[in-house]
Amino acid sequence: MIDYHLHTNRCCHAVGTPAEYLVTAEKYGLQEIGFADHFPLGLLDYTPRVQVTMLSGELDVYLEEIEKLKAASRKVRVKTGIEIDYLPGTEEKLDKLLAEYNFDYVIGSIHFLDGWDFTHPVYADTYRERDLDALYDTYFELVWSACRSGFFDIIGHIDMIKKFGYRPRGSIDHYLQETARVLAETKTSFELNTAGRDAPVGEFYPDRRLLEEALALGVTITTGSDAHGPEQVGRYFLEAEKLLREVGYRELASFTKRSKNLIPF
Repeated sequence: MIDYHLHTNRCCHAVGTPAEYLVTAEKYGLQEIGFADHFPLGLLDYTPRVQVTMLSGELDVYLEEIEKLKAASRKVRVKTGIEIDYLPGTEEKLDKLLAEYNFDYVIGSIHFLDGWDFTHPVYADTYRERDLDALYDTYFELVWSACRSGFFDIIGHIDMIKKFGYRPRGSIDHYLQETARVLAETKTSFELNTAGRDAPVGEFYPDRRLLEEALALGVTITTGSDAHGPEQVGRYFLEAEKLLREVGYRELASFTKRSKNLIPF
């Protein structure tokens, strides 16, 4: 299995060094891991209310650290990734910045809606003040725009708007169907992110329905624990593998220098 969504203590809300994460990956016999810590929002001229990403001056040090680990690792392949927030209006800056770095893959994620970090427990009560139907519309429109931007190899925790268990009144099937269609249209991969099992919603990102829709359209998938501590590497991966096999997936997307390859699991 692959775990492409590992953070480090540089993002200000995780603990542990890359070497410590690698030790856990070796323990569980993972084929490949990738570090995808949070890209410094300061480089996109964005300042969240709570610091949740690397500082601008840390990016080069982070990349050097991962490259050294990559060269030293013998049992597990290590990849250099990054998780970048899709923020409309920052596309020109992001385009220039991505040209400066040699990532193996880039995860695109949505954490902010009009300045509100809807994923942060401190701000979870804001859901009660929002029209959930309109909120889901806004969120998934951003997901589709992120796919169409062409900046991202993988979309992270693709239905994370459900994190705290708030749902719209009607069916969400049309969101899932359109998401699968846009992923296929743009040839963007997505991840089965197991961190949702430990969130209030208590389920993976995404649930089985989107996996089935995506597979039917030939969308490729990878896996990530979204680990914010070494002990979370590969969490719930036995369950994740079982689910993927039940749905019909037999391969995971692997990336090297932004080029995709499919490997059996």
